[in-house]
Amino acid sequence: MPDRYTRRILDHVSDRRYEPITLDQLARNLQVPEDLRELFNTNAQRLLDAGQLVLGGNDTLGLPPPGKEMVGIFHGNQRGFGFLIPDEATAHGDLFIPAHHTGDALHSDRVRAKVIRDPRGKSSQSGYIGKVVEVLERADRPFVGTLLKKGSRWLVDVDGKGMPEPILVRDAESKNAQPGQKVVVEVLKYPGEKGAELAEGVITEVLGDAGEPDVETQSVMRAFGLDVKFSDAVLSEARAAAKKMEAGGGEDVVGRLDLTDTLIVTIDPPDAKDFDDAISLKKLDGKGGVAGGAWELGVHIADVAHFVEPGSELDQEAYARGNSTYLPRKVIPMLPEVLSNGVCSLQPGVKRFAKSVFITYDKDGRPIEAYFAKTVINSAKRFTYIEAQALIDGNLREAIKHAKGEPKYPREVIALLKDMDTLARTIRQRRLDDGMIVLGLPDVELVFDETGRVIDAQPEDDAFTHTIIEMFMVEANEAAARLFDSLDIPMVRRTHPDPDAHDLGDLKSFARVAGFNIPSRPSRHELQALLDAVRGKPAQHAVHLAVLRTLSKAEYSPTLVGHFALASEHYTHFTSPIRRYPDFVVHRAINAILEAQGPTRPDGRPAKKPRKSELLKTLDHDARIPDEERLTEIGRHCSQTERNSESAERELRKTLVLELLATRLGDDFDATVTGVTGQGAFLQLNHFLVDGFVSIHDLPGGRSDRYRLNRTTGALVAQRSGATITIGDRFIARIAKVDLARREMELVIVGRPGETPGSPGKSGKPRNLQQGRSKTKKHNHNGQPDEGANAGKKRRNRSTNLSKKAQITSRKRKAKDGAAKKTKKKRR
Repeated sequence: MPDRYTRRILDHVSDRRYEPITLDQLARNLQVPEDLRELFNTNAQRLLDAGQLVLGGNDTLGLPPPGKEMVGIFHGNQRGFGFLIPDEATAHGDLFIPAHHTGDALHSDRVRAKVIRDPRGKSSQSGYIGKVVEVLERADRPFVGTLLKKGSRWLVDVDGKGMPEPILVRDAESKNAQPGQKVVVEVLKYPGEKGAELAEGVITEVLGDAGEPDVETQSVMRAFGLDVKFSDAVLSEARAAAKKMEAGGGEDVVGRLDLTDTLIVTIDPPDAKDFDDAISLKKLDGKGGVAGGAWELGVHIADVAHFVEPGSELDQEAYARGNSTYLPRKVIPMLPEVLSNGVCSLQPGVKRFAKSVFITYDKDGRPIEAYFAKTVINSAKRFTYIEAQALIDGNLREAIKHAKGEPKYPREVIALLKDMDTLARTIRQRRLDDGMIVLGLPDVELVFDETGRVIDAQPEDDAFTHTIIEMFMVEANEAAARLFDSLDIPMVRRTHPDPDAHDLGDLKSFARVAGFNIPSRPSRHELQALLDAVRGKPAQHAVHLAVLRTLSKAEYSPTLVGHFALASEHYTHFTSPIRRYPDFVVHRAINAILEAQGPTRPDGRPAKKPRKSELLKTLDHDARIPDEERLTEIGRHCSQTERNSESAERELRKTLVLELLATRLGDDFDATVTGVTGQGAFLQLNHFLVDGFVSIHDLPGGRSDRYRLNRTTGALVAQRSGATITIGDRFIARIAKVDLARREMELVIVGRPGETPGSPGKSGKPRNLQQGRSKTKKHNHNGQPDEGANAGKKRRNRSTNLSKKAQITSRKRKAKDGAAKKTKKKRR
């Protein structure tokens, strides 16, 4: 596509660290290959023609002045500042709004801001900052918080930092709401309007007692606009589609490749209900297939698009949701469960419609050929990850322990699993040779008691079967993207741009502080070499976290920019249409292509491969293939819904963990620095992976030896002793305070691992929960598990069963907590 470098050029030039350079120097900084220089120059010229770039002295490139004002959506940050996302994209991108210039704007409000030069020249990327001068439109969203009564006034202390001051409500008694309950509030008057000191609102819903797990879950859902319920019209369409399939599929079976006699299996988490991918595999050994082919991998994906008509109520609802949301102990599905957990789910022992891709590989795991087909399958076996891994390892007893279905394992099924393991390892090695980035960062599962409260956390399992499915899904996604590229058909892609040269420079500085030297502009292979060099060493967490911060966030877009972390030139999402709308779009376009190709052979290949020009002529104006403008709109919307779901998941996880940690004030935990600011450092408790803040005064020696932020190295440096604190440093942190309403935790550093901390915490057992409980996720691309495989499978509902001893301990603690709450009420 012609605008491959447009975004990278603008991002680089608009960075606050950018100094004007020529086009040739810019190309070198962005490491543009020689064979793509012409395209790069064309993209740059297009930006110049559009006025998004300007030429300065000595033919250097820069940004034009941004204008006097900007209008857009205000995105507030927890630390007070924010960004204005302009209604019309500008070369300068988002406008930074310092905390003292946000006025009375709240998160998601539409505002008008005055554009002024940054007096310090360091706060913003473009050299300009904004000052909110008017709130044009308030965000249409409710606020959720805890009801309080102070004197004769009823107030709602809003969760998080969306509303810094309480909301005054006057209808609490008419709603029979009680102090300490979570309520949903609609704001009628905002602070500053008509002289109002506080916002004023009305209670629209009483959710229940604050602190109860189900109530906190509902609170987060309301705050992020997530709704489990579907309209009657949507449910009616879903039921009609399900009944058609339950009756045997009728005429819809005609024209599908029958794979019901092919050995096909699924591998999923133990609590999965929506099985959206299944695998078949056969050795070719020179018998049939493509010359030089050693394997034929079949990836079979639930044909959800078959059941959802474009433009229907069901389709519109799926688009609005964008994706399923996986909260702790709760799933908000994109589609009604009669489809997602029913007729679309590739359950074992029943016929299901699928969209299949067959990929032929050589002995080195490189794809030779791929083709798609509409199929009907019958999965022979459903495996859990640990069960399948145990069978590959030859541990039958362990497999039976983790089985969810009947624990019978025919020889051919075990042989299939072992062949899958062999091919996946070959593919993984090939991808590593190509430069795939593999981050080793910790991840944990929360442990719940019978009431839904978090009582502990434990590492996720590290079975290689996760990687088997990940590799196969990545290959299927690539095959789909290559299909569209071969036909020059635009499609929504999963894009992950190369790191910006400025960020790589910061990484080089950080690596040097950590004791490693890397080139100023390291290649993908050099980055991976750095990651491998520290793997298993004390510096691993620091360096891997620094690389993660260097990488940008993957998103959806029709722009051909590739996927940096996966070392993939062509990448899209094809493998999870049950829970991602972009996969819908890809499936529908593949349907159009398959129909345009005409009749097929018995193996599903086209009987006669049409000329590209003839195929494109047939596909011209096919409504199932959106134009680039519509694809851009879909990509932007689905990227936003994905971010919203991820934020909701993080919010609820943090809330549930902080509920536990609020009962453990004074306890000490191993912790890792995840960020530093001029005010202090953010530390993550390794056991729970939840962040807290340490004030600059509570850093080691901070009262007598002031720390300052070194912007060059990104480290906090003590002025007298020269001690440094930077990302990845490890400490023992003590919980000093937990503010549940603000989702905040204050910590105090009491030592380093291996040292004897000061006095023990209130429990008398320093570091009593985290001993030996850190686990490394080996295949976390850009910190996003869904980029590879299981696309969110690891985030699906999970809880860990407790022993009787743990349950008794939990009940004792709750009784103790209850007594403490009564004491607090008396004090009030």
